[in-house]
Amino acid sequence: MNGSVTISVRSADFQRCFVAISYYYGARGAELTAALDGVDVAAAAADVVSSLGHAERAERARALGAELGRLAHELERRGAWR
Repeated sequence: MNGSVTISVRSADFQRCFVAISYYYGARGAELTAALDGVDVAAAAADVVSSLGHAERAERARALGAELGRLAHELERRGAWR
Protein backbone atom coordinates (compact mmCIF):
# COMPACT_ATOMS: atom_id res chain seq x y z
CA MET A 1 0.00 0.00 0.00
CA ASN A 2 1.12 3.50 -0.69
CA GLY A 3 0.74 5.92 2.18
CA SER A 4 -1.54 5.46 5.12
CA VAL A 5 -5.14 4.35 5.24
CA THR A 6 -7.60 5.97 7.59
CA ILE A 7 -10.57 3.86 8.59
CA SER A 8 -13.55 5.47 10.24
CA VAL A 9 -16.46 3.61 11.77
CA ARG A 10 -18.60 6.43 10.38
CA SER A 11 -17.58 5.59 6.81
CA ALA A 12 -20.42 4.06 4.80
CA ASP A 13 -17.90 1.78 3.06
CA PHE A 14 -16.54 0.55 6.39
CA GLN A 15 -20.04 -0.05 7.73
CA ARG A 16 -21.12 -1.96 4.61
CA CYS A 17 -18.06 -4.17 4.87
CA PHE A 18 -18.50 -4.64 8.61
CA VAL A 19 -22.12 -5.70 8.18
CA ALA A 20 -21.28 -8.15 5.37
CA ILE A 21 -18.40 -9.75 7.25
CA SER A 22 -20.50 -9.95 10.42
CA TYR A 23 -23.23 -11.72 8.45
CA TYR A 24 -20.69 -14.08 6.90
CA TYR A 25 -19.53 -15.05 10.41
CA GLY A 26 -23.06 -15.70 11.65
CA ALA A 27 -24.52 -12.44 12.94
CA ARG A 28 -28.16 -11.86 12.03
CA GLY A 29 -30.71 -9.10 12.49
CA ALA A 30 -29.84 -6.45 15.08
CA GLU A 31 -26.51 -8.19 15.75
CA LEU A 32 -25.29 -6.88 12.40
CA THR A 33 -25.11 -3.30 13.65
CA ALA A 34 -24.86 -3.84 17.43
CA ALA A 35 -21.15 -2.93 17.45
CA LEU A 36 -22.04 0.33 15.69
CA ASP A 37 -24.19 1.54 18.59
CA GLY A 38 -23.61 5.23 19.22
CA VAL A 39 -22.73 5.83 15.58
CA ASP A 40 -25.22 6.86 12.93
CA VAL A 41 -25.58 3.88 10.63
CA ALA A 42 -25.17 5.03 7.04
CA ALA A 43 -28.13 4.56 4.71
CA ALA A 44 -26.00 2.31 2.49
CA ALA A 45 -25.20 0.04 5.45
CA ALA A 46 -28.85 -0.01 6.50
CA ASP A 47 -29.72 -1.10 2.95
CA VAL A 48 -27.25 -3.98 3.23
CA VAL A 49 -28.77 -5.02 6.57
CA SER A 50 -32.20 -4.97 4.95
CA SER A 51 -31.01 -7.02 1.97
CA LEU A 52 -29.34 -9.57 4.24
CA GLY A 53 -32.62 -9.95 6.10
CA HIS A 54 -34.62 -10.73 2.95
CA ALA A 55 -37.04 -13.63 3.31
CA GLU A 56 -35.60 -15.47 0.31
CA ARG A 57 -32.24 -17.20 0.71
CA ALA A 58 -31.25 -16.50 -2.90
CA GLU A 59 -31.72 -12.77 -2.35
CA ARG A 60 -29.64 -12.88 0.83
CA ALA A 61 -26.91 -14.77 -1.03
CA ARG A 62 -27.00 -12.24 -3.86
CA ALA A 63 -26.68 -9.34 -1.39
CA LEU A 64 -23.82 -10.98 0.50
CA GLY A 65 -22.03 -11.84 -2.74
CA ALA A 66 -22.30 -8.27 -3.95
CA GLU A 67 -20.86 -6.86 -0.74
CA LEU A 68 -18.03 -9.40 -0.54
CA GLY A 69 -17.29 -8.67 -4.20
CA ARG A 70 -17.02 -4.96 -3.42
CA LEU A 71 -14.61 -5.77 -0.58
CA ALA A 72 -12.49 -8.07 -2.74
CA HIS A 73 -12.34 -5.47 -5.50
CA GLU A 74 -11.20 -2.78 -3.07
CA LEU A 75 -8.57 -5.04 -1.51
CA GLU A 76 -7.28 -5.88 -4.97
CA ARG A 77 -7.21 -2.20 -5.94
CA ARG A 78 -5.15 -1.41 -2.86
CA GLY A 79 -2.78 -4.29 -3.45
CA ALA A 80 -3.80 -6.07 -0.26
CA TRP A 81 -3.63 -9.50 -1.92
CA ARG A 82 0.04 -9.17 -2.78
